[in-house]
Amino acid sequence: YGAPAPRRPAGRPGAAGAVMTAGTTDHTDALTGVRAYAALSVVAFHAWLNAGSPAIRVGTGAFSIDLSRFVAYGWIGVDIFFVLSGYLLTRVAIGRLARAGAPAGRGFVARFGESWWSFLRRRILRVYPAYYACLTVLLALAATGIYLRVPENLDMFMHLFMVHNFIERYIVTINGVFWTLPFEFHFYLAFPLLFVAMRRLGPLALYACAVAVVLATKTIVLATNDGYPQVLLFIRIDAFCAGMAAGAATYHRPISRSRATLAFAASLAGLLAIPFAFAEQRGVTHYYDLLGFVRPFWIQASICLLLVAITGSRTRGVALFDNRIVVWLGLVSYSIYLWHVPLLELLPTLGLGAGDAPASAPRYARVLLHLLPVLIAASALSYYAI
Repeated sequence: YGAPAPRRPAGRPGAAGAVMTAGTTDHTDALTGVRAYAALSVVAFHAWLNAGSPAIRVGTGAFSIDLSRFVAYGWIGVDIFFVLSGYLLTRVAIGRLARAGAPAGRGFVARFGESWWSFLRRRILRVYPAYYACLTVLLALAATGIYLRVPENLDMFMHLFMVHNFIERYIVTINGVFWTLPFEFHFYLAFPLLFVAMRRLGPLALYACAVAVVLATKTIVLATNDGYPQVLLFIRIDAFCAGMAAGAATYHRPISRSRATLAFAASLAGLLAIPFAFAEQRGVTHYYDLLGFVRPFWIQASICLLLVAITGSRTRGVALFDNRIVVWLGLVSYSIYLWHVPLLELLPTLGLGAGDAPASAPRYARVLLHLLPVLIAASALSYYAI
């Protein structure tokens, strides 16, 4: 989520995954496909938790693989969303400036290419309608006693304006995934200023400043033993700025096919290695040790390599992201993200799910088998109706 409304690439009509170059388009189908994988990885992770976090082994003996090691890291989909937002919005902004030429004057509009309100209005129209629809349904279910409870007045008020992270106890009261939405929306508020600053300082300098803010925030958490800063944008701003830096650095200089192939392979290797390189990171216990400080940089570098690779010269790997099924799932990915936790928790009420079966791979399979059809149908309804 956070991506602009998709448009067919202009360079080759009907061509999926067209190369992004200055002056053409700011969208490729492959980037929409990335959103699909990000959303589904979070769904797989939460369904695994719902099934009791079972071991999922494939193969036998020395050739067996514990897939739950990878499923347990499905929360990386949230990091992908954050990095992708910075990447896409930056390329859109650069493309807008490139097509408009050099606006007269030295004001904010000349530096950003449009007014702050013009930009924010599109972001509001992108994220709020589907969010309000989900919120309305969940409140109706709460009022009838089917799902959770009716929130406090202040809780409801803060959710309406997507500032429920300002009071820590409200961050997951209505929907377990709503905690990420303030991070995204508050980044929208800051993006125009960050973009102007990046044009002045450069992509790497912007990212370095963001990393400094994150490290300072984590230091404050350690020094005060107060976890409140963890629910504010300051502790996640590096992910957004990593995407901005990658998008800006490669917009006018798309990488060659050979380098795109290498970047794609390196990104997959980096992402697949995370469960092994950070094997003790499944909980929050080690979040603030040395590995915990290194892990975000590893994740962001892997995601940025992926995004740069699939928007460079076309490689075979792009087909994983720009085929019609994955692109369609990417289009409805925001709704998938909004609805999957409530539906997971409502499965027993609907007579579905795995019931009280012990944690096991078959139980996990049953949860997914019951969840995915309902979730995709609800997400498609949300996308096309709203």
